[in-house]
Amino acid sequence: MHWFTGLLGFVSIITPYLLNYSDNPSALWTSFIFGAVLIVASTLAGFAKGKDTWEYWIVGIAGIGTILAPFVLNFTTVTAAVWTLMIIGGITVILAGIKLFQGEPRTRLGY
Repeated sequence: MHWFTGLLGFVSIITPYLLNYSDNPSALWTSFIFGAVLIVASTLAGFAKGKDTWEYWIVGIAGIGTILAPFVLNFTTVTAAVWTLMIIGGITVILAGIKLFQGEPRTRLGY
């Protein structure tokens, strides 16, 4: 799943130029920083040998921060940035939640 979060990070970095909101510094830097965090965390997750979950905690927290960023940094008038960051942030929160909170499968008889 780490390759998909890396792809989302790349999309987050190039989206300001594709959707023409690169003239807003808050939206631009939010997309850049979030994309870089996703790429670094997914790269580290790809090289990790064990079942460490700290990468997904970072991705999940960054996703929540990205969802809140348009409101905290006051660029809600840039609708392309708001929707892009909320969608990518939401997907990463869902992916991190799945990875972090998936339990061991149980059988119907309990063993």
